[in-house]
This record gives sequence, C-alpha cells and structure tokens, in this order.
Amino acid sequence: MSDDQFKKPEVYLNLAKQNFKFSSAHFLIFDDQHAEMLHGHNYQVEVTIYPKHDAKFDGQGYFIDFAAAKKIIKQLCDRWDEHILLPVKHKDMKFKTSADNKNYEIIFRDRFYSLPQNETIWLPVTNTSVENLSQLFAVDLMQEFQKYPVGSIEVTIEETRGQSATCRL
Repeated sequence: MSDDQFKKPEVYLNLAKQNFKFSSAHFLIFDDQHAEMLHGHNYQVEVTIYPKHDAKFDGQGYFIDFAAAKKIIKQLCDRWDEHILLPVKHKDMKFKTSADNKNYEIIFRDRFYSLPQNETIWLPVTNTSVENLSQLFAVDLMQEFQKYPVGSIEVTIEETRGQSATCRL
C-alpha cells in the first residue's frame, strides 16, 4: 500500500500551560436594572492552533515553535493580569479622568468608582463576559500569529472551574 492511499492526518497543537492565566476584576451587566457586583476571577487560557491547509512541516517536523507560541500567549495573558476590565461600549458606562489625571471617575447607573488608570483596561465591548474575553483574546492572538503558517485557532477562557467560553477564528 502506498502513502498516496492514506488521507493526510489533521495535526494541531494544544497549549494549556499552568501560567496561561490572568487574574482580573469585572462585573457582568444583565439588563437595564441588574448587574453583578465588582468581583474577580483567576482566568485560565487554553489555545488550540491549526496549521494552514498548505503548511509544510514534514521537513522540520512542526509548523510553529512551541516556545514562540507560548511566549505570545503569555504576553497576551499578562496584559490583563491584575487589572480591572470594563466595557467601554456599554451605554450606561460613563467615565472621565480625575483632576489629578491618575484615576478614572466612573459612573455606572447608581454606582461610582474611582479607579487608578494604570489598573483599569477599557475593552471595546458592551460586556466583560467570558464570551467577549475569549473573542478579544483570539482576535489579538491571530494577529500575532500572522507571521506563522497558522490557519485557525481556538481560544478557551475559563473563569472558574468548569465555566468557560471558546472562540474559534
């Protein structure tokens, strides 16, 4: 039997390292009256990387170096680590810079927060749900992977054990 008679197997990488994590505060907004209190999670990130269909890795035995992929994923985790994540696109989220230019003065409905600018990240979403976080992470990760023969990725972000969302690009 020749090699031509076998279908080429699908090969992909799974990366779920212990240090692919970030600890962040957020709150979900449910409707016009209900929202969670500000709280935090120790998020865990898992990434599956699929090669482009025409990727050639028979010669070297791989299509992306684990070390390069791990470095990129960890850098993306680190940017949200120990920060407060807030949705800049939600209609009820209002903020301005404090007089000393060090804090954000935030009004969300009947709540007032004064948060340090260097600890606050405004995300381009209407809610800081795990679904939106996985999508933002995946889009940014795919942008970083453009220089590699990566065809698609899946990013799973778990906010608590057994509770996660996955975005496939």
